[in-house]
Amino acid sequence: MRRVVPAFPSELLPLQLETIGIKPDQETIARPSGYPYFHWLQTLHGEGELSINGYTWKMTERSGVLLAPGTPHRYEPKGGGWQTGYITFHGSIAASFVRSLGWSAAEWFQWEAGHDPITDQLKSMLAFAESGGDPSGWRYSADLYRFLTLLRTDARTDKRPSISKRLDRVQGLLNWLEHEFANPEIGLAEMAAQLGIGERQLNERFRDLFGMTAYAYLIQLRLRKAKEWLPYRPDWTVRRIGEAVGFRDASHFVATFRQKEGMTPETYRKLYGPGSDLERRLDN
Repeated sequence: MRRVVPAFPSELLPLQLETIGIKPDQETIARPSGYPYFHWLQTLHGEGELSINGYTWKMTERSGVLLAPGTPHRYEPKGGGWQTGYITFHGSIAASFVRSLGWSAAEWFQWEAGHDPITDQLKSMLAFAESGGDPSGWRYSADLYRFLTLLRTDARTDKRPSISKRLDRVQGLLNWLEHEFANPEIGLAEMAAQLGIGERQLNERFRDLFGMTAYAYLIQLRLRKAKEWLPYRPDWTVRRIGEAVGFRDASHFVATFRQKEGMTPETYRKLYGPGSDLERRLDN
């Protein structure tokens, strides 16, 4: 068994590691009052079962459960040896951060075979903890943040593919837009054609991933490029920059920029350009 209880820093960190370890032969554990901190448990080899409020999850390889503090639960091996990895943690932002990721008091995750950054991150954190290399706890805090975000992007909590897999489905279009955003002729039909799907399905994918339609994403991309160019191309008029990022006319560019950014392009240029008050404050 490998288990590490790192030194507790004097201050409560945003995310604070309590324990981390691997059990090569996981025994049955029953906690009718739950665990006092957040508890991550995943299967490395074999199979187990975890029961919560009468519901049972099969804990197969490449699956895990995150339990909130005080969540009653019981888990046990099934069909032979069960090797598990675990992390327990708390922290000043732990509860709010977990909620912001959209997870409930007990969340089940599963991910696909092949490249496994989730397990790799757990094992890397364990090896580092065994070295005793972080008495301050801040490295652990950063590593916990990365671990939780990997769960959000590389695992799934329902029947849909992970965010990473869903991004793969539109990545070709995103790359194409990075090169073709300046073309004012681009519309939903052209974007959908890049993926070989219908316009409705295209918008469904973009709403699922980004919370907006595909065309709204394109407008956001154009505005982002304009914000990159406005401060550092002072010889370009606002009209020229608007046309360079794909707007058909200056009035549409200015109106859209004002609506999204709360100021005109010219005001943005004065605020962030060379010699601006903001730049002088940053230089000092």
